[in-house]
Amino acid sequence: MGGISFQKFKYLLFIGFALTTFGAASSASAQMYKAGTDDGVPGEEMFQACGFCHGNQGQGRQRLDAPPIAGLQAWYVERQLNNFDNEIRGMHAEDLPGAQMIVINGILRNEATIKNVAAYIETLEPGGPPMMRGRGENAVPEPLERPFNWESEYAFLNPPAPGDPDDGAKIYNSMCTICHAANGIGNQTLGAPNLTVLAPWYMERQLEYFQDGIRGSDPQDVFGAQMLTFAKLLADDQAIADVVAYIDTL
Repeated sequence: MGGISFQKFKYLLFIGFALTTFGAASSASAQMYKAGTDDGVPGEEMFQACGFCHGNQGQGRQRLDAPPIAGLQAWYVERQLNNFDNEIRGMHAEDLPGAQMIVINGILRNEATIKNVAAYIETLEPGGPPMMRGRGENAVPEPLERPFNWESEYAFLNPPAPGDPDDGAKIYNSMCTICHAANGIGNQTLGAPNLTVLAPWYMERQLEYFQDGIRGSDPQDVFGAQMLTFAKLLADDQAIADVVAYIDTL
């Protein structure tokens, strides 16, 4: 997997320190719930730590590489949190955002807390307003630029042309509906999440990850392996852009 550059390390250190500090402060009252027991921290309380990156309403913060999660099914959130916790996901050197999740995941304390926060995330309304910088009338949407540069070919998708939803529909209907359904809402039995609440930039990156085995290559990640197989059928970056452009219309 190769080493991690100093620039990546600096970014990861910044995020990890900020998240750990914020999580410790915002979860002070959670100390009554001992880690490793069946006592779960309430989901809404625990989400304060998640909201540092994912937005206070789960609307996402692209500048921190944190996707929108509001409305994601609890079973899917649980699976991903456990994947990060068990180092099934986020271990590849190119998956810096995944490494961030491994750093912060310990705040969730135990399985009961994971279930609580996942259930709370499912109740959040997708499409919340962007995070703001400043207060009152002087508040403006925060920038999308990362606080540190992420030197990776996976930081952005660069197709020859903007995604074409018409071409993307052909790809989606031939490859994706079997698991994610025609309307994109997914299927728990097949382990397929609701795609309609995810951000295009996040879906593009995950498809790249699956194509190159950055995600889904761990033998324990059964559902990730399914996506790895399908992602490899996408011919190029243009095909990724097209299918994501179609999903964004659902």
